[in-house]
Amino acid sequence: MMKKMTFQSLLLKGLKRFGELPAVTLLPSEETLTYRELLAKTELLTSYLFELGCGRGTHIATLIPNSLEAVLFGLAVQQSGGTLVPLGEKLGTREVGFILREAKPKVVIMASQAHTATILEYLEESNSQDIHIIGLPEFGVEYPDQFELFQWPKEKNELSLSAAMPEDIAVLSYTGGTTGTPKGVMHTQEGLAAGLLSAAIEDPLDDRDRVLLSTPIVHSAGSLLWRSLTSGVHVYVMRSFDAEQFIESIKEYKITTTFMVPTMLYRILDQTKKMDYDVSSMRNIYYGASPISPKRLKEAFEVFGPIMRQQYGMTECNIVISRLSKSAHFWAYHHNQEVLKSCGKPCLLTEVRLIDDKGNDVGTNELGEIIVKSPAMMAGYYQRPELTEEAIRNGWFYTGDIGRMDENGYLYIVDRKKDMIISGGMNVYSSEVERVVNQHPAVAMSACIGVPHPDWGEAVCVVVVLREGFSCSEEEIIGFCKQSTSKYMVPKVVYFQKNFPLTPIGKIDKKELKNKYAQGMLTIK
Repeated sequence: MMKKMTFQSLLLKGLKRFGELPAVTLLPSEETLTYRELLAKTELLTSYLFELGCGRGTHIATLIPNSLEAVLFGLAVQQSGGTLVPLGEKLGTREVGFILREAKPKVVIMASQAHTATILEYLEESNSQDIHIIGLPEFGVEYPDQFELFQWPKEKNELSLSAAMPEDIAVLSYTGGTTGTPKGVMHTQEGLAAGLLSAAIEDPLDDRDRVLLSTPIVHSAGSLLWRSLTSGVHVYVMRSFDAEQFIESIKEYKITTTFMVPTMLYRILDQTKKMDYDVSSMRNIYYGASPISPKRLKEAFEVFGPIMRQQYGMTECNIVISRLSKSAHFWAYHHNQEVLKSCGKPCLLTEVRLIDDKGNDVGTNELGEIIVKSPAMMAGYYQRPELTEEAIRNGWFYTGDIGRMDENGYLYIVDRKKDMIISGGMNVYSSEVERVVNQHPAVAMSACIGVPHPDWGEAVCVVVVLREGFSCSEEEIIGFCKQSTSKYMVPKVVYFQKNFPLTPIGKIDKKELKNKYAQGMLTIK
């Protein structure tokens, strides 16, 4: 038996089990590493990190797009016992600068032209000989002279591995920063190990599975990547998402499993109407960020079959709050479509409560804040003790999500506390407005936002993306809502866009929408 269960030990034991089986393939180049090659290259990089002075507790930031290098350096940081600080390409320069100054990584491994100036500024401000900025070649990036250009070591030095302790911080993952300042979420070795085991128990994968990842592996896709590599799965990594290439890859490589956000699924469903496809190999589609509409789910069933699996989580909870299983999707679709609006039932290692403003548990189908207790939960926010005390109370994490639980134990998210609109003294849940608008046959997606108004405090505004080939007017959407919802929830104005701005993890960026439309609302009567 393992004396100390850590994320490091589970990953390394997983890599050693599958030898010549293919581990990771990069698309479209088809460059492939077997598990033996993946382990050997990981050990070379770990030796390289040791030469730079890294070890247990060292902060090592990576800013690498989806690639074999992104996988390898992620594994090497864990093998070294260091703390991974993953940075996404789509983060703004302000966010990247803030994270670097707060986390103070000793080493930054990068392959992004967009952020070279910001990282150079961090290096110059630090004025330290101990900080290394490593630029990866073959990514088309022009690096400043002050950066070091990475070269593969010819041989590894004798590895003196530091076994990570369960309480060590394995990953310092920053929230997207779409509202206020990014927060560093600290995940321990033990917590990430618990999340890995929870996923393995509830969502079994084995060495016959082929997983296709096209979202950034520094976010949710990374959890599926690490979970796959402990089970001998063959993982295919796309540089970025393209609906047509995604569909073609499923057929060519007989993909069985993937992860996506609903906006990606909708694009794939629309693309299948324009091309021949074969997705018969698929067994699992994990999706998160928001529930899927019954209308689009019907299309997904027609294309893929009943293989949908929803997961609800957040950075602080390592994506293990609740899951809506394949069988629950299938049953709900045929017997009770209301359940499709839920995010399933609490995960095996997770306790969930819903409480009112006084901390009392609410009754069945009553609204309350969702609070969570799990061994996979974060240890706290980096250098933010006051925020940590506010978020974690008596061992429970306060999610900031408003939800309800039905008589069968299904959990429903009604809205984020911060997305709730108070218009004329009435509480308007933006997700409820979106559910009504999305039922209109011309609507592909919608986003409800509250914007300042001199009379109502906030006014209900809806931004709509129409389905391809459909047209619709503002008056038609408003009239449709009047027939289906309370008067105070009817949008005062409707805007149309071709697509939505997205956060780095693929969610609709409501902050950007609010900034865009706030002034226009002031004249609405």
